[in-house]
This record gives sequence, structure tokens and C-alpha cells, in this order.
Amino acid sequence: MQTAGIAPEQFPDEREYKQKPGTDIHAPGEPGNGRGSGRHTKGPLSNEIFKYTFLVSLIIVLISMGMTVVYLFRFFENETLDNLQEEASILSAGVETNGISYLNHVDSTSRITLIDADGTVLFDNEADVDTMENHSDRSEIEEAVQSGSGQSIRRSTTLTRETIYFAKKLPDGSVIRVAQNLSSVWMLLRRLLQPAIIIFMVAIMLSLFLSMKVSKKILGPLNHLDLDEPENNQTYEELSPLLERISRQQMLIREREHSESVRRETFRRDFTANVSHELKTPLTSISGFAEIMKDGGVPEETVKDFSKSIYEEASRLISLVNDIIKLSRLDDEKMEYEWEIIDTYALSGEILNRLKPEADKKDIRLILDGDHGKIKGVRQVVTEMIFNLCDNAIKYNKAGGKVLVRIATTPNHVSVCVEDNGIGIPAKDLKHVFERFYRVDKSHSKAVGGTGLGLSIVKHGAGLHHATIQANSRPGKGTSITLRFRRADPQEEK
Repeated sequence: MQTAGIAPEQFPDEREYKQKPGTDIHAPGEPGNGRGSGRHTKGPLSNEIFKYTFLVSLIIVLISMGMTVVYLFRFFENETLDNLQEEASILSAGVETNGISYLNHVDSTSRITLIDADGTVLFDNEADVDTMENHSDRSEIEEAVQSGSGQSIRRSTTLTRETIYFAKKLPDGSVIRVAQNLSSVWMLLRRLLQPAIIIFMVAIMLSLFLSMKVSKKILGPLNHLDLDEPENNQTYEELSPLLERISRQQMLIREREHSESVRRETFRRDFTANVSHELKTPLTSISGFAEIMKDGGVPEETVKDFSKSIYEEASRLISLVNDIIKLSRLDDEKMEYEWEIIDTYALSGEILNRLKPEADKKDIRLILDGDHGKIKGVRQVVTEMIFNLCDNAIKYNKAGGKVLVRIATTPNHVSVCVEDNGIGIPAKDLKHVFERFYRVDKSHSKAVGGTGLGLSIVKHGAGLHHATIQANSRPGKGTSITLRFRRADPQEEK
């Protein structure tokens, strides 16, 4: 069996459709087998560049300020320690010379403590020595006893604050210790907070300004790209592959446009030639008969025969013009149609009733079988499609034959299959039968009154409805052509 068909459309909820073997014929407007495409945008590139440039600048400013704060803290901490070392040296000299009473006359912001060799606190300028515990276990004291000096930073249990300590061992084994609260360092840093905030705000404003300038500077060459001549642009090296690709695509588009233009022009000339030929044939016949009759002297019986021939040729001419108009409407993408829910079973029954008189002339049985499959479509176009298939099945059938119209439904589709047991279509012609003015047997087509446009109308109607066509035929055995529509939404069927 030979087959031909219009390639199936990939509907949104259809994962796969296994088409019967055959030759694909794409209906106009029907999508091919390529992947779907979509464009996703993230907004203007200038905004992206500005956002990330500003973000980087902000991070740098914050990191810089954080590092500055850490550096200042360490700097002031070391400064404090140096001051404590110097003060401890002065105090140790004074105690060695004047004794412990010297400490009573010292005016200092530091905490001064004198610890005996056994760890007993002998003097403290900020706390009562009688309430203070033994200090021999303090790390700075232990270090000073062992190496002559020691230091530490800890939270004082006595004064409940973080303090830096420096201790220096005296010749008699006692230890002089001076301490400075680190809160004084934080006080200094807090005084720097207001200028730091001002500097931070200035840095933010400067970052905003520079980010805008940088984004404009980067986008400048992009905004002035000449896409008509991609390869003549002086721009970033990274854009060269893109511009080269655009150039190649433009060349390909121009070649395709030229090929399409040539194809359309060839199609227009062929169509015009075919239409002219198809119109010329009946007009020539009508003109010939009329010319013979105009001079008179034609027997009455001959006049009747001529009149019958003129009527038949005129009817054929009217059918041809009507089919051309139908095709033109289907070709018009701006044409607006009225879409409605169509019961394909009921419609097929109406069409078979209209064709019954012609079928009876050849003793052809018309059979309708299947379900009440409903689709959403243009009633006039769907009627033409089914009518043409049934009409062909009768015209190209044999006496005593049959035509079966079968409606089948699935959850997503409705199929209308028109089968006959007529003369069939040769394999070499099957893939061409949907072309305009194509006739398998020209003499037989003219004998049955065919215009050569019926199946072309079916093909274009399928394209309008995003339907598919599958044709199967065996010469001498018959032909079946199946239209496969998208089923109407269940809510719309009600």
C-alpha cells in the first residue's frame, strides 16, 4: 500500500505521534518538526553592568573599611602597649628610688598595681588591696617573674572590662604592673565613626557615578554596532564570533529570501498559467459551440447537444472559479474566521445526504460509522474538506462500489477517514495529489468534472486547523484519506 501524508503537528500536550509510513506534505502554516523557541530577557544590559559594577564597588568599600577598622584597632592596641611599657619603666625607677610611697603621688590614667614576690597586692590605685586576691597566678605576673616582663589582654574579674596589662619585675622581686582599658580604644574608634560614615556615603555616591560611567563606556561600542555590516565593526574582540555568526546568518537569510522569492515567482507564474489553461478550455468550448449556433441552420437536436455542452462547460467554469476563490481565502493570512464547535459525525451525515443522488447514479453505497467526535473549527472550511474527500471518493469509484466515512476519537484527537474501493492512485502520483491542478488521469478528471483543486483545498484547510492528512492507496483496490484534528476542549463541547 502506498501512503502519503501531511506531517503531524506536535500539540502542546502530545509527547509523541507515530506517523504511518509515507511521504510528508506540510500544510501551509503548519509547524515543522523543529524545536519550539522562545526568547527570555533579563532586562537592559546597562542595568546589569551598573548593578554588578556598583555591587563590586560597594563590597570593596565595605571590605576596605573593615580592614581599616581592624588595622586601627591593632595599631591603637600596640600604641597602648608601648605606652604601658614606657610608663612601667618610669614607675619602676620611681619605686626603686623612693619606695612604694612614690606611687601615691603619681597622676596617671592607667591602673597601677604593685605585687609582692609572693603575689600579694601591695598597691592599687583603683581598687582596695585588702579585697584583692593573690596575683601570683596571673599570666603577665608569671611571665614577668620568669623573664623580667610580661603582658596579656583579658577581661578583668575585678573591674569587669577588657584590659591590656604590662608587668615589669623590680630588683627586689616585686612586680609593677600597669593596665589600660581597651574601652578607650573603642571610644577612639567611635569618635571616628561619624567621619567614617561620611566617607562611606561619599564612596557610595562616587561608586554610583563611576558605575554609570563605566556601564555607558562598556555599552558605547555595542550601541553603535552596524548590524547591516557586522564584519566592519571596530569593537571588543570577544564580540567577533557573534558578529561573524550574524554575518553568516544574514547571508543565509538573504539567500533564503532570494530562493523564496524565486519560488514564489515560479509558483505565481505556474498558477497563472494553470488557471489560464483551465479557464481557456471551457471558454474555448463555449465559444466554439456558440459560434456554430450563431449563424443558424443547426438542426434542433444538435442545438440541444450544443446547449448541453455549453451548460456543462459553464458549470465547470463556475466550479473552477469558486475553488480558486476558496483557495485564495485560505491563503489570506489576514482572513478572519468564525470558529465554533463542530460535530464531525453529524456534519459528515449531512454531506453524505447531499451527495447521495450522485452516488445513486453509480449505485455506490454511502456508509457512516464511528463516534460523535467534536472539534473546534470553521464550519464552512471543514465542510469543504470532508465534502471534497467524499465527492472524490464517489467520482473516482466504480459502479457498485462503496464509500465509508469513519469518525474515530481519542482523548486528544478526532479522525475523519474517507475510504473507497475505487480505482486507486498510482504510487508515483500519490505524493502529488494535494498539489493545485494536479490530476492523476486528466481525461477521467475532465469526464467527471474535476477542477484539480479539491485536494489542495483539503490541504490548505488542514493547515488552517493545524490538522494532519494521511493518504493510503492501492491501484485498483481503493483509497483512504484521514484527517486528524485536535479534539475540542471538553468544557467547550457542552
